[in-house]
Amino acid sequence: MARFTSLVIVSMLVFLGTHRTFAAEQQAVDPIFKKGEISNVNIEIDEADFQEMLDNPLEEEFKEGTVTYNGITIGYTGVRVKGNSSLSSVARSDSNRYSFKLEFNKYIEQNLEGYTKINLNNNFADPSYMREYLTYDVLEKMGLETPNYSYVNVSINGEHYGLYLAVENIEDPYLERNFGNVTGNLYKADTGASLTWEDGMSIDETSLILKSGRKNHTKLLEFIEALQEGKDIESYFDIDQYLRYLAVSTVMANMDSYQGTMNHNYYLYEQDGKFTFLAWDHNMSIGGMMGQDENAQKEMLIDEPTMGAVKNYPLVDYVLSNNEYKEQYHSYVQQTVDLLKDLESQVDALKLLIGDDVKKDPTAFYSYEEFLSNIGDQSVDGYPGIVGFMKGRLEHVQQQLDGEIPSYVNGEGISSGRMPVNMAATENEERPEGMPAMGNGEMPEGMPAMGGRGGMPEGMPDMGGGGMPWGREGNQDANYQDQRKELFTVAISLVLLFGSILFVSRFRRYQGHRRLSK
Repeated sequence: MARFTSLVIVSMLVFLGTHRTFAAEQQAVDPIFKKGEISNVNIEIDEADFQEMLDNPLEEEFKEGTVTYNGITIGYTGVRVKGNSSLSSVARSDSNRYSFKLEFNKYIEQNLEGYTKINLNNNFADPSYMREYLTYDVLEKMGLETPNYSYVNVSINGEHYGLYLAVENIEDPYLERNFGNVTGNLYKADTGASLTWEDGMSIDETSLILKSGRKNHTKLLEFIEALQEGKDIESYFDIDQYLRYLAVSTVMANMDSYQGTMNHNYYLYEQDGKFTFLAWDHNMSIGGMMGQDENAQKEMLIDEPTMGAVKNYPLVDYVLSNNEYKEQYHSYVQQTVDLLKDLESQVDALKLLIGDDVKKDPTAFYSYEEFLSNIGDQSVDGYPGIVGFMKGRLEHVQQQLDGEIPSYVNGEGISSGRMPVNMAATENEERPEGMPAMGNGEMPEGMPAMGGRGGMPEGMPDMGGGGMPWGREGNQDANYQDQRKELFTVAISLVLLFGSILFVSRFRRYQGHRRLSK
């Protein structure tokens, strides 16, 4: 019996080893995401449907198309434009360079070599074409779960449309590959998902949107409350995994994230009541968060790596308030720095891979010369040159790690003191009737002046040409409509306040005249 049991165990080990080897080989020869190559994607779609898609992009309506991806053809595919700030910005510009979502199982149950959805990202707000690619690469090397990604040349009805970055959608195939199951709850962070606890809050008030799983079978609220209390977090959250992510995000100054003003661009996956933080969307990494001072991001302190006070970011505050976690985090920061020491050679390799295709890109937001400048040390539209920025960033981080300069001062993080870009309406944008114009000196008294052209905060890239930087594409921080509503509310409040002051002033003047007349 013992011999039989041993034989069974050995057979299982051989099977598991073979299965893992096969899985690794499958990953290595993935016919869809080919890291060292530029793939080809052609979308065949009715011309009228495509034109309607371009004419009404904000509707994000699916159209049926046939996709040929690296020679593999799959019909009945759902195709639509996608994005948030990038979508609204392109919609207000003269460009039609939208990002696209391909949903292979939209109309019938099918997949493309195991993938059900793929995003074709337009490299929005990134003259280098490399920020997202490089960030995912470092996250992957740090042992984190990342979606598959690779460069693709996109064609529409056989006509070259542009060089994009294809990124696997975070859903069942991704979860199966990284967690071995798809039975947990997957949440996507909407704008404002700060994980801040409020008494009596509901799941809907967390700004975490359930993408798959069971809404009423979760410990999400328990986790957020425990985070506030600062106890028993290990039973709710994979802390070591998050420390690795935080190290990469901090070193690479990825502020369009949980650590930034928008508290978004991440997922949470819950398995048996324990959550894992999943990285997402890095086209503004490497100091590319529009409107934020380049030097402030370059010199960001590793122990207060937030836009504003660390205490307003419960997840960051919790892990960096624990000396054991902070020490482990510092070791991951050092690993990240070491991985990026050969960044220039990585950039050169990517330039060799995509340079000619960037030059031929018919819908490019930026010129080839600007691409070359931005992969080096030159800022383009406020987006710093990636090699130059990271060279300074790595030096500064290493000095902090070595104790030559402080890594913590007062916990206030980066304080830009600037109004978020969405809150500043350019003169070409509609604004509610009666709202003061933003820019041209028409600011309500006491409100910060909006310097620069187009009514944008001083130091922020110009938003001419319908909201695109210098006539092209710029970042309007997400949730444009919601923030316009907030601005409208503020403006109405100001109007009522000024009206009240004016009324009181005139009433007092009237009373004074009456006393004098008596």
